[in-house]
Amino acid sequence: MAESRPIRILYMEDNPALARLLQKSLLRKGYQVDVVADGSAGLTVLEGTSYDLILADYDMPVCGGIEVIATLAARGVDIPVIMVTGNGSEKVAVEALKQGAADYVVKDLEMGYIELLPIVIEQVLTRQELLREKELMAEMIRDREERYRRLVELSPDGIAIHVRDRIAFINAAGARLLGASDPTGVIGRRVADLVSPDYLGLVRDQLASDSNGSDAVPWFEERLTLPDGRAVDVELAAVPFFHEGEEALQVIIRDITEKKLAKRRLEFLAHHDPLTGLANRVLFFDRLDVSLRQAERDRQGAALLFIDLDHFKGVNDTFGHDAGDVLLMEAARRIESCLRKADSVARMGGDEFTVILTRVSDEADAAMVAGKIIEALAVPVALPGGECTVGASIGISMYPLDATDAESLLRKADAAMYRAKRLGKNRFGFAMHDPCDESVDAAPQVCAGCPC
Repeated sequence: MAESRPIRILYMEDNPALARLLQKSLLRKGYQVDVVADGSAGLTVLEGTSYDLILADYDMPVCGGIEVIATLAARGVDIPVIMVTGNGSEKVAVEALKQGAADYVVKDLEMGYIELLPIVIEQVLTRQELLREKELMAEMIRDREERYRRLVELSPDGIAIHVRDRIAFINAAGARLLGASDPTGVIGRRVADLVSPDYLGLVRDQLASDSNGSDAVPWFEERLTLPDGRAVDVELAAVPFFHEGEEALQVIIRDITEKKLAKRRLEFLAHHDPLTGLANRVLFFDRLDVSLRQAERDRQGAALLFIDLDHFKGVNDTFGHDAGDVLLMEAARRIESCLRKADSVARMGGDEFTVILTRVSDEADAAMVAGKIIEALAVPVALPGGECTVGASIGISMYPLDATDAESLLRKADAAMYRAKRLGKNRFGFAMHDPCDESVDAAPQVCAGCPC
């Protein structure tokens, strides 16, 4: 371990004999002492050499101790100065302390001050070290506060401090969330004037019920109503603390509007076709199961239509996939327009759709809807690149005539659709009632279509 360097002292003394005597005494204590004859020479030396401590005689012929202290202060030199005064000059020493001296010693005839001086030096150096440590800690605190302030100001989350139900502080993100252009438009205002009146109550209820002794509110979701009527989905967290000596509440407000929209979008896509917005296979089977249970409970019939667009591949090949997407969206719209609110349509994939008809009395009801769908889909569609006409083939299965479970109904409707398609486009057909005969080669039990 490297040894610490000796303490360097500059001694300004116009009495050579006293200077040598004190220098030898301090050298024996391990100090490194340089001596100059007056304050002017000492100030010159200080311009090129660094010292840890200065001993300055009060009464020197050129630039006395008080003038040395004043000059150092004007230069911004922060070196502790111990004033050395003559016997009976305590008042002068006290005045030196007022001017900025770190301490003083009084020369006495018995030369006792030479033994006292090392003790004073150690006390001054210790105080100086403590002051440096205190200033370093204060600087560290200021740095942390400044970093925290910048983090708060740059935070994308709103951060607000409530004191007696008023906004004592808010960052820029919080001000924007509340509809203000900058924090000055919010600070000092009542919280109840900025958000729905139950806002603080919600936060305090959470503090009372969810803190579990931690004196902090965990994140919870809420919808804030702003004065202009806007509703904003937010996440809130809060902690009670003291702000400038007063009880306060710091609240972090995070706008989760986009997050909620994305969540709802994901939930929608989990059960809907992203192109047409219709129910997908998952939601279709859920709805079919519900419809069958309701039909069984109400002792009513239901029908399942399996729809396949005719010649859809030709549209993709001729006009491109973008035009095919337009055709699918238009087909979905037209199929929906033929149904009641209680009915349901789903896209099963590609150009295949299914329709659930509830409260169906007999096959004639299902045939009427199938005919309307075929007629609607037969109308030409304007596509990017030209106009086209497509038809549809529809297979129909009836509950409970053909089957009583979802899978069987779908399978029979699919088989009926293929039988109808074999006879040409724009046709619908019913499932074979004989459960042993579902061959696509069998003649359809019923087949009809719109006027061709």
